[in-house]
Amino acid sequence: MLNTTSDFRDLRFEKIESLKPRERVLKTAIALFNKHGVHTIGIDRIIAESGVSKRSFYNYFPSKSDLIAAYLDFWDAFRFDNLEKHISIAKGGAKGEILAVFDSLEDWITQSDFNGCNFTRGLNEFSDEDTRPLREKVDAHFKKSTDFITARLADLVKPGKTKTLLPQLLSLILGAMVVAHITGDTKIAQLNKKIARTLLEE
Repeated sequence: MLNTTSDFRDLRFEKIESLKPRERVLKTAIALFNKHGVHTIGIDRIIAESGVSKRSFYNYFPSKSDLIAAYLDFWDAFRFDNLEKHISIAKGGAKGEILAVFDSLEDWITQSDFNGCNFTRGLNEFSDEDTRPLREKVDAHFKKSTDFITARLADLVKPGKTKTLLPQLLSLILGAMVVAHITGDTKIAQLNKKIARTLLEE
């Protein structure tokens, strides 16, 4: 199983009026950063739309980088909390848990605010020394995803085959998000799941 945040809250679906100042800011940032990107949205707009004072904002987020870090933490928690839900009902042991990744992807890419993978975007958005801590969060997310697949392949195939299967499976996972983002085709997750199943049965 996964070590997920058991108290994860999806702020996207909570009414902003019911939230505390920090949560109001984060909910607003999640929506704006997800739609427009982290570099095109300024702090003043987030403060205005969240309805908090500038002082409250800086009490919780001393810099924009701190807010972006919280934004990345939210999406990391969402992705793995969602995956855990699908793993909990998956059948077929390690193979079933790998295939559950595609079910969790389908769940995500069919949501109305899906706008591509926040972490693949981060590979370009956080590429200099000033954004290195944010890039480390992106890298940590991908490592967690890779480790999840690697651990389950270890129960299914010999190490030599893992070296071949791992990049193939990661390509299917990442490719599903890219294709869904570009084309709007939400069926891609299940199509790639069928390919993954074939690879795991060879």
